[in-house]
Amino acid sequence: MNIHVIEQKNKFVKLHDNVWESGWWQLDESKAQKLIGGEICFHKKRQEPSFYGGTILGYRVEEEGPYRGRIIFKLEYRHTCRNIRIGQIKLDGPGR
Repeated sequence: MNIHVIEQKNKFVKLHDNVWESGWWQLDESKAQKLIGGEICFHKKRQEPSFYGGTILGYRVEEEGPYRGRIIFKLEYRHTCRNIRIGQIKLDGPGR
């Protein structure tokens, strides 16, 4: 299962090597679970190709603060997730 999301603020946290976190996404944890192993593509605007993305390795739920309950994805960067347009690949996820 894949997802395309709009990310205008570049809120990525490098964990190590090519592994990053991106959050705070508002979607059901059951949907986040189904996205593990799929690809996530980040776009500045819906009409623009993706500028970043990768394979979703896992997720966690924010436990504190104003984003409590939101999903934070852990992903491994993949160059094949760049320059993808929405509609170019089938959208299965909640980013539809």
